[in-house]
Amino acid sequence: MARADGVTVVVTVLNDRRVRRTLLSLLAQTRPPTEILVADGGSRDGTVEVVEELSKADGRIRLLRAPGTIAESRNAALDVAQGRYIAFLDADEVAPPSWLEALLRPFQEPKVGFTGGPTPALPGTTPSLGARYYDAYLRRFYDTVARAHPHALPMGNSAWRREVFEQVGRLDTTLDPRASSEDQDFALRALHAGWTGIYAPEAWVDHDYTGLTLRSLLRKQAAYAQGGYVVWRRSGSTYEASGGRLLPYLLPHFLALLGGVLWLALPGAGYWGEGLALLGGLLLLALVLVLAYQGLREEGRYPGWKLRPLEILRRWATAWGALRGFARYGWSGRRNLPASPPRNT
Repeated sequence: MARADGVTVVVTVLNDRRVRRTLLSLLAQTRPPTEILVADGGSRDGTVEVVEELSKADGRIRLLRAPGTIAESRNAALDVAQGRYIAFLDADEVAPPSWLEALLRPFQEPKVGFTGGPTPALPGTTPSLGARYYDAYLRRFYDTVARAHPHALPMGNSAWRREVFEQVGRLDTTLDPRASSEDQDFALRALHAGWTGIYAPEAWVDHDYTGLTLRSLLRKQAAYAQGGYVVWRRSGSTYEASGGRLLPYLLPHFLALLGGVLWLALPGAGYWGEGLALLGGLLLLALVLVLAYQGLREEGRYPGWKLRPLEILRRWATAWGALRGFARYGWSGRRNLPASPPRNT
């Protein structure tokens, strides 16, 4: 039974002993949580022992063995959470003392169903090129995209009214578990049900990007795009990727490739091939220069944004992920997927 003023914080974890740092940050909140549910997806590296040790010291911490995907683990936590408000945090995030208080403040308005904040990099965890670029990209993303499109807010730093889950249901477990788009899907369902989502910039948490490389970032982006494709085809909604946004990044490469094919395969069209290849190369160079200039202009506000030419690779990863989504799930976004689970349970 939900407590009238209770707040449950759900922390999902799998083989990540950094959860100790996360839990200690939750115990230091100025707005103390009523309970902290650690939904473990099946850890085997000592993570469970870390949680059990902390739970003995503070009874608000409860270990919940919830094997499966992130969506399945969160759904299991929702079934036993007792708070009127339910917040979500990831095991690689650290919350400042004012985090929960700031995240809950917008709920003074009765139609606010969920809130979310930014996830800047934890200082000292962005040594790689990919991590520095991604941190800058996300800082700008929250300012320019998530602020206007609340369904873009990741669930890993968010809070929700219990009534939203009672009305809308649970996270959709039919989405590709590697794609991490069930939170976007659920937020859209909540918005369509009449709830409001609020971006709370003061409710930030530090995100540990240790180990993130450019290669792993591009793999992650392709996975997000694959899931985002399914959500787009099911709901008709997206928040950043679109044909018009992708075209400037894809066209130069397409023209260069087409020119090369014409030059090699059709000797009579050699001049056309050379011309198209040259045009594609010039367009690509212009794109790199424009992105570099734009990145340098905003470097002071978003440190690392001078690496913006890497946006070309990220957009290609987006296109590749969407193509994979189409190949697997079809134009409807539902091919090879079971029916969505009931939404009123």
